[in-house]
Amino acid sequence: MPLTRRQLVLDGLRVSLLAPLALRARPVPAPEAGERVLVVLQLTGGNDGLNTVVPHRQDAYYRLRPTLALQRSKLHALDDDHGLHPALGALLPVREAGRLTVVHGVGYPDPDRSHFRSLEVWHGADPRGTPRTGWLGRMADRIAERSGGMPALCVDDGELPLALVGERVFAPALPDESSLALAVLPGLAGERDGALTVADGATGDLAFLRAAARASYDAAARLEQALARGTAADYPDSPLARRLRLIARLVTGGFDTRLFHLTLGGFDTHAHQAAAHAALLETLARALAAFEADLAEGGAEGRVLTLVHGEFGRRAAENGSRGTDHGAAAPVLLLGGPGTGGPRGTAPDLDALVDGDVPYTTDFRALYAAIEHDWMGLERTLPIEPFPLR
Repeated sequence: MPLTRRQLVLDGLRVSLLAPLALRARPVPAPEAGERVLVVLQLTGGNDGLNTVVPHRQDAYYRLRPTLALQRSKLHALDDDHGLHPALGALLPVREAGRLTVVHGVGYPDPDRSHFRSLEVWHGADPRGTPRTGWLGRMADRIAERSGGMPALCVDDGELPLALVGERVFAPALPDESSLALAVLPGLAGERDGALTVADGATGDLAFLRAAARASYDAAARLEQALARGTAADYPDSPLARRLRLIARLVTGGFDTRLFHLTLGGFDTHAHQAAAHAALLETLARALAAFEADLAEGGAEGRVLTLVHGEFGRRAAENGSRGTDHGAAAPVLLLGGPGTGGPRGTAPDLDALVDGDVPYTTDFRALYAAIEHDWMGLERTLPIEPFPLR
């Protein structure tokens, strides 16, 4: 039975994974030992920063939040003035190991309370314009110039986020491990191997297609080898945990992707916030704690930085529905990487709000600049001084 061109391409990989590899159609070297990795976890909807990192010594916190304020005795101490939400307890070992850094007051000038616009700003790293590419996509373009391969990966359902859009590199979407499976067409394995052989000096569309398919099969084999590694980490049963486990297996298994993006939704807590927010933060903390343990087990914790952010924070005062509305600045969490742990930046002063919001004291682009240069080892492109993470 002759192989059609469609079978030749689609037999090996899902289209979403094939596209970037087929376009490159060349061998991919193994990653160098110790290459650094960035994982970006977006808390979609706008996480309530004041009930995540709680300024419990400020009387205004309790005055502004008569029903949502958290009891001091139940918080996990971050420093003398701030405590973490009780639901973040799973991150205590990470904090005690000096691998949890909290950056206060992260935002941008003239904040926009629109989900769409604020995400566009964070993804494109441009508070003024309408970017065509994202900050991770632009880094992926530069990484690909040096090493090829698949530098960026969206570990999520849905459309590719703007953050991962580059000029030359297309980041595939990989929602789960099943997306990596090779499909086997009965009776065609031997014929497929022959069909994928590219003769020396061959040119034209068919030669390109064969080379693209061969590159895709080789990539699939490397992915399967990376996923063959087991894990001793105790992951909870949640979509976020399964996706972080996939990332850990790719990183510790030696796959060459260096930029990952994923999301956790549900943070738009306009009403009855307390229980929903606690459940979300527990899901977040347990998944991240297992991810950190998995990286440590695989000897990769020293080369992975995880950035956790939302598109904005929430208003300082609770609303009439026992929730909080769209705000401005909020804390960002960093796990691993160059940070030394603990709080960084200027903590919010609830007696000095701007239009009812916590104003930004750290420009998010300064964090990006530090990650781009100091962590990923790339030339600086953002017109702002990097935030000192050490």
